[in-house]
Amino acid sequence: MPEQGGTRMNEEPDLGRMIAYCAHLGMRYNEKLLRRDGYDVTPVQSHVLLYLAHQGDLAVNQRELEKELHLKPSTVNGIVSRLEEKGCITRRASPTDGRCRLVSLTEAGQARVDAFRAVMSNTGRRYASILSEEEETALRDLLSRIIETLESEVNNL
Repeated sequence: MPEQGGTRMNEEPDLGRMIAYCAHLGMRYNEKLLRRDGYDVTPVQSHVLLYLAHQGDLAVNQRELEKELHLKPSTVNGIVSRLEEKGCITRRASPTDGRCRLVSLTEAGQARVDAFRAVMSNTGRRYASILSEEEETALRDLLSRIIETLESEVNNL
């Protein structure tokens, strides 16, 4: 790993920074593969599409997207508008509250989700390709413990 943020070459790298750097490289790898294949959706747009796909056939209130993304309504509105222009989603007024906009995934949006998942799977295989089966299992266990601890602490703040 290159020297980052003042870490001296003879010092043990900070574990949190190593994990963050690995995630950063994985995202860059995903982006390059997606761009190579003509995928025209940004990372935050991909997040919206994956979230909608996870909801299944349920339409999602645009306010839920604001909470999911931790972004301002105007920013989410722009993201949703661009996805709508690309034919990935549809928006309609809520039948129970006309002030609310409901967002749903289209077939084109689902196709992008499928492409994104395929690339993420490829990246996961790339990670695992340099590990033995035992190392992969141990790494999954360790990362699961770290995630569980951090989720608990974040949720209790």
